[in-house]
Amino acid sequence: MQDANASTLEKPSDIGTTPEAIARRWKLELKLADKRESKWREEAKKIYEIYTPLNPTANSFNIFWTNTETLQQSVYNSLPQPDVRRRYQDEDPLGKQVGEVLTRALEYAQDTYDFDDILKDDVLCMLIAGRGLSRVRYIPEIQSHPGNKPDQPDYDEEADEEEPYEDIGGEQVCCENVQWEDFRILCNAKNWNQVTAMAFRHRFTREDCMEKFGEEIGNKIPLNTATDDDVQKSSETADLFKTAEIWEIWNKDDREVIFICPEYPVPCKTQEDPMELRDFWPVPRPLYAIKNNQSLVPAALYTQYEQQAKELNRISVRINKLIDALRVRGIYDSTLNELSSLMKAADNELIPAQQAAALIERGGLDKAIWMMPIDMAANVLKVLYEQRDATKQVIYEITGISDIMRAASDPNETFGAQKIKTQWGTQRLQRLQKEVQRYIRDLIRLKAEIISSKFQMQTLEQMTLVKMPHQAEVDMQMQQMQMQYQQQAMQAQQSGQPVPPPPQMPSPPVTWEAVMQGMKNDSTRTYRVDIETDSTLSATQDSDMAGLKEVLTALVQMLQGFGPAVQQGAMSVDILKEMMLVVVRRAKMGTAIEDAIEKMKQPPPPADPNAGKVQAQQQIEQAKLQAGAQQNQQELQFEQQKAQLEAQVQAHAQQVQAQQVAQQNQLEAQRMQMEQQNEAALEQMRIQSDQRMAAVEQQLQLMIAQFNNAAKIEIAEIVADTALNTAQISAAHAGSQE
Repeated sequence: MQDANASTLEKPSDIGTTPEAIARRWKLELKLADKRESKWREEAKKIYEIYTPLNPTANSFNIFWTNTETLQQSVYNSLPQPDVRRRYQDEDPLGKQVGEVLTRALEYAQDTYDFDDILKDDVLCMLIAGRGLSRVRYIPEIQSHPGNKPDQPDYDEEADEEEPYEDIGGEQVCCENVQWEDFRILCNAKNWNQVTAMAFRHRFTREDCMEKFGEEIGNKIPLNTATDDDVQKSSETADLFKTAEIWEIWNKDDREVIFICPEYPVPCKTQEDPMELRDFWPVPRPLYAIKNNQSLVPAALYTQYEQQAKELNRISVRINKLIDALRVRGIYDSTLNELSSLMKAADNELIPAQQAAALIERGGLDKAIWMMPIDMAANVLKVLYEQRDATKQVIYEITGISDIMRAASDPNETFGAQKIKTQWGTQRLQRLQKEVQRYIRDLIRLKAEIISSKFQMQTLEQMTLVKMPHQAEVDMQMQQMQMQYQQQAMQAQQSGQPVPPPPQMPSPPVTWEAVMQGMKNDSTRTYRVDIETDSTLSATQDSDMAGLKEVLTALVQMLQGFGPAVQQGAMSVDILKEMMLVVVRRAKMGTAIEDAIEKMKQPPPPADPNAGKVQAQQQIEQAKLQAGAQQNQQELQFEQQKAQLEAQVQAHAQQVQAQQVAQQNQLEAQRMQMEQQNEAALEQMRIQSDQRMAAVEQQLQLMIAQFNNAAKIEIAEIVADTALNTAQISAAHAGSQE
């Protein structure tokens, strides 16, 4: 019956969708993962005991420890620095600013914790157990404030009772090591791209369970007994140190994280894609000491030379035992009491003989002493030393460690032989070196993705100190420029002058809002910028320095040879740049040197000796044109002023005439109405009216004469200034010709 039910389970979802079924499915996945990696974990545990033995075997030779230390320094010895730059070296201000912000943010995040120690632990775990891994975490700092948040719609400034609110006060992204025994790949994948689920093991206390899963579930999760025997003896302390085994399972198919306790029937907690990463995983592809395209189960590097290491231990033990056996021992004639004192005597000390006659009879002192033979043991010891060296050499060939890497050399070897050894050892370790560089680059890319998607704009402003405007500031500047132009246009219209053309608006600068939008968009970020690291190996070898010297010499010779042609304009600077870039790229000097070469520009052409005379003549002609234009402009202004004055005079005359007609009509009406009035008074009024008209006309004529005189004087001054400037320019020209 069970077999029939098992045959109907074709995919994981067939187990069921209830919480109990989901927990059962992942517990089965964990058991299968344990079974797949059980042999490797047993070997890794034994290898760790060999690496740091608590009770080392007497007279043993721990070559595994020495090889690991040498390999660790050979594949990683320098903390890399992040380098985010434009993917294509085009004029891309947004891509440049995105790269600058990400580079500074990554450098700050890297300096806030011991990232170098974490990388060393990963490399060490890879060299010992066969696989090293760290995960990336986003850590926001939550701050609580009294009162409602001011930018929320329900904010009440005059409320009597203020409710507290929370916001993010600080943000950090960091890496933490994942122990080799606390990581599981929950699928039988052959390569990393086929992985669909993975799990991380945690040990939670009761407080941790309540904080992570809530009080209801946290109190129900069973705790395991403490592992320490002394703690288990006391029932009071045993409960205090109990912890629960919790597995954090990342399911890529459903993009969710599930927390499972093997002793709890249902999942403790489920989260939907908490990191929102493009590839979902919070870890890069792990470090593998031995690459295998058929399985993701790691293999320890020590297993490749385990038999040779054991043989080396056996030889070392035998050598030490033989050394203990090789002692100068013998027997002597007991009747000669002086022999015991002779063996204890100091240098140049003589022992008096009491039985000299007996020594003479025996034929001398050497006839009275019989030493134990050690020649055979010494010959065996010599062979063992040779065998140990041969075994060590086999181990070095398997691991790829040369004599130069171990700082061991033969004084009789030539420089060429040592160079060949160094080159051979470097080539053997290139795969591990590139794997470590790839792993660190993937870690930094994960951190950059989290910074881009999670960090707030205020955090990045404070963290990077990059000076960029905000969109509101740019909009305000544009509005101010538009308002200034409108005011100038209105003033020109009121004064009768032509309206100036609208100003050419400058290209808008890159704002923080545009940078944040570019960083949060996965496509834009990956298309515009490339995230790399500098080398993880410090260039301290003589060959690197010699190669660098040759490259610099080639660049200097290239500049000296083609520089004059570029200066004279006979050769384009683009050709020289391409030639230099070929050398730099072949030498792998880095993108910083390439960027500096890319910024080289064509120098200006050499100066013309006749350019001074031509420039002086052009200045004279330009001065004449400016003087003529100034005179024409002044005449135009005078004509405009004269037309305005005549228009004012005509308007004033019309106004006076209209007033006169009105007064005449009024007088006529009064005359018609008041026929009995005195004719003398009427005549006097007419005389007064005529006098006023004469005075107005005289005043108008005087004003016209004043305006005409002022215009003539101004025109005369302009003509005189023009003549004087022309004479000065002519005199200066004549002096320059002489």
